[in-house]
Amino acid sequence: MNSTIEEWEKTESPDIVLKARESQIKQLYKQSWVGLVGVLVVAISICIALWQVLPSWKLTLWVGILTLVTSARGYIIVAFKRKAPVGANINKWAKWHVIGTSVSGLTWALPSFFLWPENSSEYHLIWALCILPLSASAVSTYYTWKASYISFILLSVIPVSLRFFYEGGLSYIILGFLALFFIAVLMQAGSLIHTSSLRTLIVGFRNEALGVFLSEEKAKQEKLSHQLQKAHDQLQKISLTDDLTGLWNRRYLKVTIQKYVAQVLRNYRNFQQGLERINSSNTDIMFIMLDLDHFKTVNDTYGHNAGDQVLKQMSHLLKKSCRETDTAIRWGGEEFLVVSLNVQRENDTILIERIRQAVETNKFDIGKESPLLRIPLNPATHSSRNRPVSPRDSGHLFQ
Repeated sequence: MNSTIEEWEKTESPDIVLKARESQIKQLYKQSWVGLVGVLVVAISICIALWQVLPSWKLTLWVGILTLVTSARGYIIVAFKRKAPVGANINKWAKWHVIGTSVSGLTWALPSFFLWPENSSEYHLIWALCILPLSASAVSTYYTWKASYISFILLSVIPVSLRFFYEGGLSYIILGFLALFFIAVLMQAGSLIHTSSLRTLIVGFRNEALGVFLSEEKAKQEKLSHQLQKAHDQLQKISLTDDLTGLWNRRYLKVTIQKYVAQVLRNYRNFQQGLERINSSNTDIMFIMLDLDHFKTVNDTYGHNAGDQVLKQMSHLLKKSCRETDTAIRWGGEEFLVVSLNVQRENDTILIERIRQAVETNKFDIGKESPLLRIPLNPATHSSRNRPVSPRDSGHLFQ
């Protein structure tokens, strides 16, 4: 980062510049209370020390002026806190603060010309010993804003240095140069502190901006990942779904058959180990193959559109007849397959009969100008009662 404010403003983004300005000015006003209290304490102490040396009315007038200036500065601080300005509007408050410190610096310049003890060299040092530490405290208090502490240093310390030169004599001349040297030291120290604090602010805001950027990028990646996963799921569902009927297709069974068989075997083992109360040894997985009789005649007589309508209505009947644990699949052509889980052996014909009655009593609507058809159904079943099912069967059972 460049040391000067002008170069810094050119290298940083406008958003970071604005945030740094806001932070500097807010910190400036937050710390100003300490400076105001310190000014009044030092002024009262000086009045007590010089009350017997200088005219009381001069000291009283000077303290009164200083009190008014300090009160005005305090009012500005309170107004700043109440309005809590942000953005570009906060810059004018920095100008008000510089005006306040400048007027305060001029007030502390008055003693070097109008409150200087005559023929009292030991009292001359009182002003120097009070004003120079005040200038140092101005640097430590107003370091976030260069114009504030620089104006106070120059306006309060230079008159002391000039007064020492005016008094003449080697000792006073040396003190005058020391005062100027003190100004240079304070300016350099203030610049270092200011630059360090500014660098800290910039690093903090850069990290904050980086954190926001990373969060946004993470959110974008998560959104993209979600969209990709959703698209993948949709594509997978499309690849496992029959376009015409909306039922699962033969490929779906090849993907899930091992899971179905493993579930039946797991239930059986759990019952044997006493982990289930239901007699899972009497629970089957049943495969029902359904074939619409005379479906070719429907296609040949009424057209393939009519046949498609029959298949769609058939899929609807299967969905209504099956349980939640049953899976209806279009096997191909006019053939359908129902995979039924957790079927009690003594009740394995109930589902078959329910499907058969639903199909054979249904009047298939194949168009306004065509008759309502009744199509017989030819079911066939396979279950573990016919032959015990094992995971080895799942790979070739329906190939």
